[in-house]
Amino acid sequence: MKNRPVKEFMVKDPITLNIDESFCSVAEIFKEKDIRHLPIVNSSGVILGVISQRDLNRIASPEKGPDGQYVYDADKLSQFILKQHVIQKVITLSPEDTIEKATELMAMKKLGCIPVVDKEEHVVGILTVVDLLKLLLKILREQN
Repeated sequence: MKNRPVKEFMVKDPITLNIDESFCSVAEIFKEKDIRHLPIVNSSGVILGVISQRDLNRIASPEKGPDGQYVYDADKLSQFILKQHVIQKVITLSPEDTIEKATELMAMKKLGCIPVVDKEEHVVGILTVVDLLKLLLKILREQN
């Protein structure tokens, strides 16, 4: 199992966002797609960074709305564009890297996700902690 390639477990063709977008787009995608990480790309689709739910909350914490759900202030978020806040030293994997390498990187670097890129640095997938937990659960269930 440990030598199987990341491409077997990653989410293929994940949603990405352009570096020139505002944080409003991030909040909308996170809510609409129920995800917590977004690879950030340039106009050519080359990976530049990753934005997480935690990063978004650092920019503008959500507030409890009248219906009890947490919402972001769109006016506040629209003041910030991604290129001002995205950490641009992103760790990536290739589709052929092993699941062991991915797990080790995520554990040692305390990463919630790692984008998977092709030779031209275009995002082809994303591997998250949740993906690894699902794999672990599958392995545990197969052992019984």
